[in-house]
Amino acid sequence: MNLQRGVLAAYQVLLRLYPPAFRRRFAPEMLELAAAAEPAEWPLIFGDTGVAIVRCWLEGSASTAVLAEPNAYVPVGEFRFDASRVMQGLVLSIAIIFGLTYASYRWPPPCPTTRQVVTRIVEGPASAAGVPAGHAGARERTPR
Repeated sequence: MNLQRGVLAAYQVLLRLYPPAFRRRFAPEMLELAAAAEPAEWPLIFGDTGVAIVRCWLEGSASTAVLAEPNAYVPVGEFRFDASRVMQGLVLSIAIIFGLTYASYRWPPPCPTTRQVVTRIVEGPASAAGVPAGHAGARERTPR
């Protein structure tokens, strides 16, 4: 249990790096989720939180300073649907899928320095003497 308390204390310190409005809105819920997480999930939580802190400072946050209610949710009626964002995501997804398909089709590229060598097996005069062409003595014997 001491390890879990130590990890949660470190997570609280990490949560203080968020912008104040974001921290007031989401820190209690984030801390509650981290406390309920399994020890194997902690590296993922710390990694995701570290990336999110940087992104939140660079891009800003549209969160309000309202404290989160227990069991808070966003009703569907209040969700603002932006069709242009959905279309951008669709176009980007299609471009990524086609790009990966093309790359897997063209990879590995053909190697221009290699060439195919075709060896044709021709029966020589040894087969006329009754010796099979693949026999070791076929080239040494000559027909009489």
